[in-house]
Amino acid sequence: MSQFNDRTEIATIRESAPTLSAAEVRAFLLQHPDFIAADADLIAALLPARDDGANVVDMQQFVIGKLQRQVRTLRDIQSDLIEASSLNSLAREQVHAAAIAMLDARSFEAFVAYVTAPEGLAQTLGLGAAAICVEAAHDFAAIENVRILELGGVSRMMGGDVGHRLVANVQGSHGLYGALAGGVQSEALVRLDFSRVAPPGLLALGGASAEQFHPDQAADLLEFLGRIVERCIRLWLDLPPQK
Repeated sequence: MSQFNDRTEIATIRESAPTLSAAEVRAFLLQHPDFIAADADLIAALLPARDDGANVVDMQQFVIGKLQRQVRTLRDIQSDLIEASSLNSLAREQVHAAAIAMLDARSFEAFVAYVTAPEGLAQTLGLGAAAICVEAAHDFAAIENVRILELGGVSRMMGGDVGHRLVANVQGSHGLYGALAGGVQSEALVRLDFSRVAPPGLLALGGASAEQFHPDQAADLLEFLGRIVERCIRLWLDLPPQK
């Protein structure tokens, strides 16, 4: 539609050309910078010969320069996409390796130890620390290496009834990560719904760098990891499903 309007305007200019000044033509072209660039025939007619003299503006070089800049921009975009794809592939490999390790655990205690030990899930994913938390009353018999939260604690930590929360630039909580809290600089919290007869829990992943987790990050792999943890705990404790 804009090109049609431009053609209409240039037709008007041509009809009234005897009354137009060079400044008016220049003003029109400046207001419609794509008018010439979008017209191959017009560009070809305007391109000067190479030996026209030093005072002739070389439109060919202008067009070539513009195309070269566009190519460089496209190459930069392609490079960024390839890099992002490589990082995503690496993350998938790490999460899949962690899922297999959790499914291979020979006991509930071995499963919990893998998720919470520095040489377990944290090492597999390149994290500073990892923890499992469960809401429970004060008289609950604690499970080794499982953090206990007061009732309603999951929603409070997550900031509402949401599936995950990603935060950059944090100071690790000793209540979650214990002695490993000092190595936590970012954080991913994933809600765990084990069963319709059990309170919710939390998978806490502490990033080793300030931007390892951040709010703009895709969370599909983290959600997948949370579902694996839910199902492993449900199976080991013989709990009915959530629904």
